[in-house]
Amino acid sequence: MTASSPTRWEIAASAAILGLATVSSGLGLFRDGHYVESGGELLRIQAQDVVIAVVGVPVLGVGLWYATRGSVRGRIVWLGSLAFMAYMWTHYAFVVAYNEFFLGYIALFSLSVFTLLSGIVRTDASAVAATVSNGLSERTYAGFLAVAAVGLAGMWLSDIVPALATGDLPSGIAQFGAEAAHTYVIDLGVLVPALVISAIWLRRKRPWGYVSGGVLLVFAALVAPALTAITAVDLREGVTISTPILVGTIVPPLIGALFAGTYLANLPSNEN
Repeated sequence: MTASSPTRWEIAASAAILGLATVSSGLGLFRDGHYVESGGELLRIQAQDVVIAVVGVPVLGVGLWYATRGSVRGRIVWLGSLAFMAYMWTHYAFVVAYNEFFLGYIALFSLSVFTLLSGIVRTDASAVAATVSNGLSERTYAGFLAVAAVGLAGMWLSDIVPALATGDLPSGIAQFGAEAAHTYVIDLGVLVPALVISAIWLRRKRPWGYVSGGVLLVFAALVAPALTAITAVDLREGVTISTPILVGTIVPPLIGALFAGTYLANLPSNEN
């Protein structure tokens, strides 16, 4: 059983993301004064540049290559990589201080979001479910997605709710400024609901649960090195990170990477 190949415009949009992402990372890493930020803030952004260039771009390229050949596995990798790109470029578009590549960030954010949506809509969920369901423990994978959702929500709410009760600022905003609220919004407003919905669908063996679950697992595998790199920079700079946030930031994505590997192993690599 095969998956439909990306359309011409999806291929063109993905190629544009690959090109622009490479240029953006190159500018950030090798162009002096490209970013307004300095010190630890600059190192955090450049750590993300490295992960995008070394991990995000190659994986998106490989996923696109196999997706164009009708590979079910390639399609899930392609979609998961687009989800990763959409997540990462929200930070550059909304948080990174204005610089000469600002329009590039907008283009990357928009291309990632709309190509992902188009790719999801055009995916034959029943075909994906048929290829993976026999070799997959829906309860196990749904359980991980649910635990990840609860853990992520609990991690940020444990930072926000006590601050609201005492009238203080959450630690993220206190340490990194108002732009840190962006992470709270994306994770609590988008990622947590997506994890919950995918867990419910997968547990009930709904076809779209196999698609969204796979996409989120690939996303977790890609975001893990980014979060690890950023955390390493923070620790090096002497930033105080609470144990719940430290564990919650690194451990679930790393476990997700392991789940992504076993999930993809259950998908056929067949091509048209």
